[in-house]
Amino acid sequence: MIARAFGLVGKAWKRTPASTPPRRRSDLPALLRRLHSRSAQPEIFREERPQLQNNSGDTVEGSFDQRFATLKSIGEDRVKDSELELLLKKKSAPVCYVWCDPTPFMRISQGIITTLSVNKMVKSGCKVKILMADWIAQMNRNIGGNLSEMRTIGLYNIEMWKAAGMALDRVEIVWLSDEISRLADEYWPLAIDVARKTTVSIIKRCCGRDLIEEFTAADIFYLSFQCATILFQKVDIWLLGMDQHEANLLAREYCKHVDISRKIKHAFCPPKLAEGNPCLEYIKYIILPWYGKFEVVREKEDGGNKTFLSMEELTADYVSGVLHPGDMKLALANSLIKILQPVYDHFKSNAEAKKALQGIEDI
Repeated sequence: MIARAFGLVGKAWKRTPASTPPRRRSDLPALLRRLHSRSAQPEIFREERPQLQNNSGDTVEGSFDQRFATLKSIGEDRVKDSELELLLKKKSAPVCYVWCDPTPFMRISQGIITTLSVNKMVKSGCKVKILMADWIAQMNRNIGGNLSEMRTIGLYNIEMWKAAGMALDRVEIVWLSDEISRLADEYWPLAIDVARKTTVSIIKRCCGRDLIEEFTAADIFYLSFQCATILFQKVDIWLLGMDQHEANLLAREYCKHVDISRKIKHAFCPPKLAEGNPCLEYIKYIILPWYGKFEVVREKEDGGNKTFLSMEELTADYVSGVLHPGDMKLALANSLIKILQPVYDHFKSNAEAKKALQGIEDI
């Protein structure tokens, strides 16, 4: 899946028993049957296509429309074409990460189709980086092993791509274990925050609970780590497998919540001043009418939790300094997120709402 605007290609390792029988060749999709029956050739752009230079000085083949069509052709499922179009207009060399779970059992989709897709992105001017998710792959019950073994398996996968014709001389390999070690103070707080905001029921749905013989703690950790990894990297485009589809959507939902929290955090809210305070106005005209109360969660040493039932009570505590602006902003952001969650869910699950949203984005 090209995440953020983009498409699904191939599947990473599945949470299925290792004894699952392989599919017969006749059961394969038409594209895979063609790939299986002939030697793979890397995607070649025709010579007459115009050639440009991106910001990195690399040759970019094809006009804007051709590049847009090429990137759209990579996957089965794209989140938002409009985002991809806008990105290509703003950046001639977008950064694209390709997710790879190191595996000794590389499928055609991971080998040949990933090679074709990476070469298309490279020739379209993308700065392509392959993320070897070695740290997370340790939790794969069908492989197991430590980081050293995961690195060995990852190097084997890279050699397979090299043999298949991937343009590795224009691709950067990034090992997740190295990134986490280098930026642990950024990764772990993010992973913990994602886990805190994700319910076990969502994780079970994303993991495909009915496909798992035994649901383990590793299955719970996996999605939070995967989602944090998607958010952790400074990326314009993610090329993900089907197994990362739910993690990508979860990451997008998390960003919406973070965006609300960030806006409220930086909102004008002068201490001990009620008149003209927009945060207090939000509480007065939205939160109190909606819930009939305003709940503030604080540490015990900061006054402990308190529920306000009237604007007069809230204003008195705020003006006196008993209620700190930071505590009030956090409570306001959490209340707004809860109010807006059904709206997010509606546009995510309702077919008519999705169609209406797509119409707005296409304008």
